[in-house]
Amino acid sequence: MEPYRRDVLKATGGTLTAAGGIGGVHAQQDDGGQADDGQQDDGGQQGDADLLANTWMHSGGTTPFRGAHGHRNWSPWPIARRAEMLNEVGFNAIGLIAPDIQHILDFEFAAENRTQGLQQLNSVLQQNNIDFVELEFLTEWPLAMNDPRRQAEQETRQLLLEAADVLGANHIKIGNINGYPVAMEDLQQRFAQVSDQFAQVDAEVGLEFFPVDPNVQTIPQALEATSQTDNGGLYLDLWHNMKLGVDFENIRSLSGGDIVAVEFNDGYVETTMSFLEETINLRKLPGEGEFPISDWVSAVRAGGFDGPWGLEILSEEFRRFEMVDAYPRAFEAGAQYVQ
Repeated sequence: MEPYRRDVLKATGGTLTAAGGIGGVHAQQDDGGQADDGQQDDGGQQGDADLLANTWMHSGGTTPFRGAHGHRNWSPWPIARRAEMLNEVGFNAIGLIAPDIQHILDFEFAAENRTQGLQQLNSVLQQNNIDFVELEFLTEWPLAMNDPRRQAEQETRQLLLEAADVLGANHIKIGNINGYPVAMEDLQQRFAQVSDQFAQVDAEVGLEFFPVDPNVQTIPQALEATSQTDNGGLYLDLWHNMKLGVDFENIRSLSGGDIVAVEFNDGYVETTMSFLEETINLRKLPGEGEFPISDWVSAVRAGGFDGPWGLEILSEEFRRFEMVDAYPRAFEAGAQYVQ
């Protein structure tokens, strides 16, 4: 098997720069036109940080939940154009969800089989300096192996396994978004099963937890749920952290190996909307709401995480933007908090 981006990342402990080199951070130009060399600034933090375009951020008019008004979970924008524009704006990391990947393979590439299609997708990402890949999403993994709902998701799991292998994905995001009540012992075992499976394709597994998850609502519970594997850990989403009232001090107390990945956005602490409506329509660009983003970023860094920082924007307003407006708005909004 040929080495992929993730092999290089693991070997060097850094990220591929746009010029093809290796560094601890993605090289950026400062106001004087000089590239940042990745050295720490006066505050002890790295001067720049990588930004990841989450699947909903770069996919146009898409939403994650069936039954939502205008629901479509694949992008009408060609992936080649998306990758090109993301690169032009400054993103060097991307998130992809299974239905969007399948749509790309079915309609955008002329390939004899899935592997060839994924290789073509990998080439598009590499050509546009997208050197870090996030995949999502599995929902039925908390259920017993013989549950028909879990069995029905096996095709999606297989697609994500193959995509992780060919694309050199860093991690996959999973969660109990359907709110299945599961005993902690069973949850630990089933999370470990998923993690061990994705370890075979060199991809970590991140557990995202939500207000609708009856089993995991806090950092200690998330640590307990992910404790039975060395290939998995926490996926921290500022949106859900805020809605759950997560204590940022618990995030600060984490160690580097606990956090697989993170993503952030902005919003309002309290609204009269339902969870579904608010989640789809009010996850705004950083700086447009009232979340304490800087405090959360500081806590996540103290917990040992150093990027890339995912941007998950899901709002009625943002979905109306064309690509040329959406991508630079998102990058500039996110960069002010992590660079």
